[in-house]
Amino acid sequence: MRSFYMRIFKNIICIYVLVLCCFAYATMIHAIPDHVYVQEGQKLELDKKIPVTLAMSTKPQSVMAQIGERTFQAMKQERAVETCSQLKQGEYTLTCYLFGILPMKEVQVSVVNGKSLYVSGQVVGIYGAAQGVLVLGSGPVETVDGSSRQPAEHIVFPGDYVNGKAVTKKEELMERINQYGEQPVVLTIWRGAEQIKVSVEPVEAAEHKGYRLGLWVKDDMAGIGTLTYFDQDGNFGALGHGIGNGQTKDLLRLSDGRLYKAQVLGIKKGVRGTPGELEGVVYYGKDNQIGEVSSNTQIGIYGTLTKNFREEKKNESLLCPIGYKQEIQTKDAVILSDASGELQSYRIVIDDLDYTPGDKNKGIRFHVEDENLLNLTGGIVQGLSGSPILQDGKLIGAVTHVLVNDPTKGYGIFVEEMTANKIGQKT
Repeated sequence: MRSFYMRIFKNIICIYVLVLCCFAYATMIHAIPDHVYVQEGQKLELDKKIPVTLAMSTKPQSVMAQIGERTFQAMKQERAVETCSQLKQGEYTLTCYLFGILPMKEVQVSVVNGKSLYVSGQVVGIYGAAQGVLVLGSGPVETVDGSSRQPAEHIVFPGDYVNGKAVTKKEELMERINQYGEQPVVLTIWRGAEQIKVSVEPVEAAEHKGYRLGLWVKDDMAGIGTLTYFDQDGNFGALGHGIGNGQTKDLLRLSDGRLYKAQVLGIKKGVRGTPGELEGVVYYGKDNQIGEVSSNTQIGIYGTLTKNFREEKKNESLLCPIGYKQEIQTKDAVILSDASGELQSYRIVIDDLDYTPGDKNKGIRFHVEDENLLNLTGGIVQGLSGSPILQDGKLIGAVTHVLVNDPTKGYGIFVEEMTANKIGQKT
């Protein structure tokens, strides 16, 4: 009987050790990025959290694919001595070896030319015109006969875009509906990536003269955010996340976008449970336009600044090299913002780095230490999205999110995510 219990105990211990080893292995794998950028001639080190070394196989087949096909010693002898500092610009696949012996994971390495960008931190006005009329929702319409009807219910949904040759503005949609009267109106709808046609019967409204579909719609958006950086040619990146349509998690489909000068008039401080925000005014008009938005993506908005504005803002003291994710350390850093009325740097502490985040906008986790920023805003607030993050004189990321339950803590995106083949591209 005793030996029986001993066997059970040993099995439990073995299972526990196995689970612990699997957890440790998974943790180590997650601590190694899937893809890194490195400047040509620069040494690449990924051993901050775990003792790994990198090498490139001389075989066309990946090292990880060779496991089970060749003996361990044979694989070890095939390891190349070439290091990243010897690699020319291009794309490579390198293998991480635990303790320099055990192959763990393959990493895609992009060797690039060193790039420097002008960091900004300026609060700007952002205007975007939708590609058609965006549906926010639907509701009942009080008709002339005293009844209540919802003509578009279960036909048109929040997040749909009403778009056609005759419909680009709210007013155009209303005009077209009234032209049809009580006759069914056929609408061209963009639903995600699919274009469909739907038929809806308008009803004559009692409160307002004319016919209605019971749709809540908008055809543009406006707000303030922060310009992150721009290059020598005026190509910029801002926000660090995309502009949503306000109804679903989808991005707003833009037909036209512009940046304007803006001024912060007040600040609603962030408190636990309630995010704060910058309250300001956007100065519209041709004379106040400072750029055009050509792309709205999950990792930021992009476009080109006007020549006058970029020449005015080109300050060599704000020209910073890019710092890649493997160079970032969990220590002091700064964010730049002119929310106070003048550009200032505020001290933060980087708490954690997620090299393979499920959300690309949350690779950097930090908290605010600077008393000036805490007194000014209470921490991270809406409108600070896009504020550049610098460490050791390098641009490493941009502020993207705040923790609602603690406004002193926030997230940032790695700048390499924002800059990788995105500057100036249209969607």
